[in-house]
Amino acid sequence: MIKNALTTLLIALVSMTGQAQGLLQEEQNLDTTIHWKLEGTVDNAEPTDTLYVIDMETQRDFACLQVKDGKIVATGGTLDEPAVCGIMTKDRRRWISAFVLEKGTANIHVDIKKNYLQHIGGTPVNDEMNAILTESRLNTSNPTLFSQNIYRIVNGIIEKYPNHIVSSFLIDWCKSSFTPTQSLGLIDKLSAELQESLKIDRLKENLLLQQETEVGKQFKELTGISPDKKPAALSTYVGQGNYVLVDFWASWCGPCKAEMPHIIEIYEKYKDKGLKVIGVTVEDMPEKSDSIVKQLGIPFPQIYESTPMSTYGVTAIPHTILFAPDGTILARGLRGEDIEKKLTEVFSNKKKD
Repeated sequence: MIKNALTTLLIALVSMTGQAQGLLQEEQNLDTTIHWKLEGTVDNAEPTDTLYVIDMETQRDFACLQVKDGKIVATGGTLDEPAVCGIMTKDRRRWISAFVLEKGTANIHVDIKKNYLQHIGGTPVNDEMNAILTESRLNTSNPTLFSQNIYRIVNGIIEKYPNHIVSSFLIDWCKSSFTPTQSLGLIDKLSAELQESLKIDRLKENLLLQQETEVGKQFKELTGISPDKKPAALSTYVGQGNYVLVDFWASWCGPCKAEMPHIIEIYEKYKDKGLKVIGVTVEDMPEKSDSIVKQLGIPFPQIYESTPMSTYGVTAIPHTILFAPDGTILARGLRGEDIEKKLTEVFSNKKKD
């Protein structure tokens, strides 16, 4: 009798232990905490420097990185979900972006002087994103080829990770390299959850604005003030029988100022052939715009204090729009050699006509 009771008790204890282990295993399986780690190297840093890892969506600090002898002192932490991050220098004035904190060890190679990520990798998504960095070094002189290749890379990442935050980030981050239709098509490939996010909703609204002013559409009026503080309007120049190149820029935009000498060269080369060039500043103070106009010797008219973002969906600069003599949009987003190529094509056809 006693033996049977002990046997029954032992079986019950074994059963309870098995159930407890099963529950523990189930809890472990449900644990979605992401354990991340970050390491890497830093060029052109002080012997002991400090960098900050910032969430690019929320601007929240994730970690303070100590740099010792050109290497990041490995650090780590936990997250509820992956995060797209950037590096901010110790003066908190310069961004170096972007990479992903996700499960595993991310490895980055930062150049402080160039303000650039040379390499990212170590985790699946960072390995995929590194292709964008590689492409940006290979085809910077050929914007059209660059845009085509970046689209191919981003499209591949989205198809592989439709519910990953990096997919929605890349559509927004790279949108200046895509047509509005391409970007909207990429959004359609996101998961339903990401498509319903506030960020994507706002992006779609902006892209639809861009679709209204894409190639083949008629120009929209844009008003502001001239450098001498008189009313200025785009219709003064566009649709008046000349080809018009509009350059959207700002005094705070480094790439805009770097591109400006090329825009001035184009103006000088084509001004007697029927091309007008107009500058339109974006979210800039007139006095700061004026200072750059004088500093760089910009010879063509300017429109300050206008609304290119809500009128033409301009969200990244420098940005250009080329208008035909009747005000039709011929091209958008041309930069570098592509501007010259398009104008050569336009004026060659004009001679034939």
